[in-house]
Amino acid sequence: MNGKYIKIITFLGLLVIVIIQSVWLVKTYQLIELQLTQSGNRIFPKSVLNEVLERLSIITESYGEDKTLNLSTNMDYDENISDKTLKEHLISFLNNYADSLYQSHVSIQLLDSIFKADMKEEGYNAELYCMKVDSTGIPIDGEKKISGINAMRTIKTSVVALNKGKTECVQAVIVNPYWIAIREMSVLLIATALLICFVAGCIIYQIKIIIKQNKIAMLRQDFTYAMIHDMKTPINTITMAGHVLESGMMDSNPTLKKQYFSILKEESMHLLNLAEKILTIAKLEQSRLKLNNEEIDLNSMFDELIQKFSLKSDKNVSFIKDVSITSSLMADKEYLKEAISNLIDNSLKYSDEKVTVKLTAEEHGSSILIKVRDDGWGIPLKEQKRIFEKFQRGGLEYRKDNKVSGFGLGLNYVYKVITAMNGSVSLNSIEGEYSEFILTLPIKN
Repeated sequence: MNGKYIKIITFLGLLVIVIIQSVWLVKTYQLIELQLTQSGNRIFPKSVLNEVLERLSIITESYGEDKTLNLSTNMDYDENISDKTLKEHLISFLNNYADSLYQSHVSIQLLDSIFKADMKEEGYNAELYCMKVDSTGIPIDGEKKISGINAMRTIKTSVVALNKGKTECVQAVIVNPYWIAIREMSVLLIATALLICFVAGCIIYQIKIIIKQNKIAMLRQDFTYAMIHDMKTPINTITMAGHVLESGMMDSNPTLKKQYFSILKEESMHLLNLAEKILTIAKLEQSRLKLNNEEIDLNSMFDELIQKFSLKSDKNVSFIKDVSITSSLMADKEYLKEAISNLIDNSLKYSDEKVTVKLTAEEHGSSILIKVRDDGWGIPLKEQKRIFEKFQRGGLEYRKDNKVSGFGLGLNYVYKVITAMNGSVSLNSIEGEYSEFILTLPIKN
């Protein structure tokens, strides 16, 4: 699937999730806001009555019991008074009594504190205030008025009349109810955020897997084409040489005939080595590779490899050998030699016509370090993390001017073989300057 379409699908998927969650949160907020409004309308008349009773209690203390009604501020408003009309008449009667007989008018400040305390008992720690209004809810002169955007951030309770003619009324205003809703929805909001992050993470992870699978599929396809092309050349050479030898044309020229046999042998070994490399990687992946450890003379091994590549290479190559070890290395000679051979082969492939390759062996604690360094093209930094994966060629597979043959198996082979020997492989490289592969193997393996 094209990367562009994957991104579009991902964006649409996340957008749908966000929309669904947003609708859910809005509906939840509206429900909490409705509950807050209903609670305010239910509690505010009780607070108004408690304010009147509080004033009468103060009057009782001031004038004495003989001039007042015997009223209790602890009367249970909800249980003893249930009819709405009776509630209104009681508030009107008591307020009228206090107002006309003792000139005790409603105290907005006292009503504020009582209503705030009553709301807090219900679990609403809200910012609010009370004010005198007319029967339609419009603040009377001198009272705090709300306008513009502030009016949109408030919830008003129902108007409560203080007298029968409803010429004097009070109303409570809850300011910024959003914070109350957010506190109520805190767990839900956190869960929503975590859910969105989790789903987004899963989608991104799945997309990465899809992109990786597509990339591997492309690399495998390139590998198949490259392998067929690389196998086709020796097969054609073997076929042609076989026809020539079969025809008897070389019988009269033993020297040329011997050269043809050498060509057959070299091309056959080329195919055999290719097959062996692929089989070795397959065995390593299935943990079925058997190693035959023996004592290895790295000095002699380096000499053999230098001689082999000096004769084989068409480039102007210079080899530098530096072996400074006193301990013996125990490892599988054939696999180790093939691993180092792969590194040297890469040094010659990924370099200009003139290249210097340095082979180093040195001791480091209980390990022996084998280094293969060249002054070739180097490996881009972004490709270095994936360089030991199968089918990876250090970004060379994406270059249009790529004329270097290969399957991207060599370094994967090196990594798996050295790992099987309880060793490790590391890379130091600067693009355009050098590459250095370091094989770390235990002295006693």
